[in-house]
Amino acid sequence: MDKDIEKKIQSFSIDNSLGFIINRVAIIMRKRLTYLSIKAGVDITPEEFAILGRLWEEDGLLQTALTDKTLKDKTTVTRLLERLIQKSLIEKQMDETDRRNFRIYLTQKGKDMMLNMMPIVTSLIETACNNISQQELTTTIKSLRTIFQNLNNDDGE
Repeated sequence: MDKDIEKKIQSFSIDNSLGFIINRVAIIMRKRLTYLSIKAGVDITPEEFAILGRLWEEDGLLQTALTDKTLKDKTTVTRLLERLIQKSLIEKQMDETDRRNFRIYLTQKGKDMMLNMMPIVTSLIETACNNISQQELTTTIKSLRTIFQNLNNDDGE
């Protein structure tokens, strides 16, 4: 075995590995968002919020676009959409140009939900970024986007 690889293996610490840290941050942010939503009396999961957030940015997305933009599989997105429809937060409309596709729109209740969630999310982000300079945050976000692009462009699915 190559000596450089041996050194890397011997010095490997899961607590300092990029994937482990990113995953732990994602888990704790999801838990905190759930807690804050419940505390505020808002009936929404982080996964549902991700769908609503994408529609907040671009209402009327195709269901397939939501699947791509949330990195969730088709079955999961379909289940999330059904829950959001039951909560009257979104509605599906047949796409006028291709009747096999559906466009997803926020209802007024969904828009109101997003307005209620924005202060919660903003507060969570502020708490998460406490003691981090704007420059460090900008660099971190840029680096994470580059890592995402590097892995997303890889054919190793």
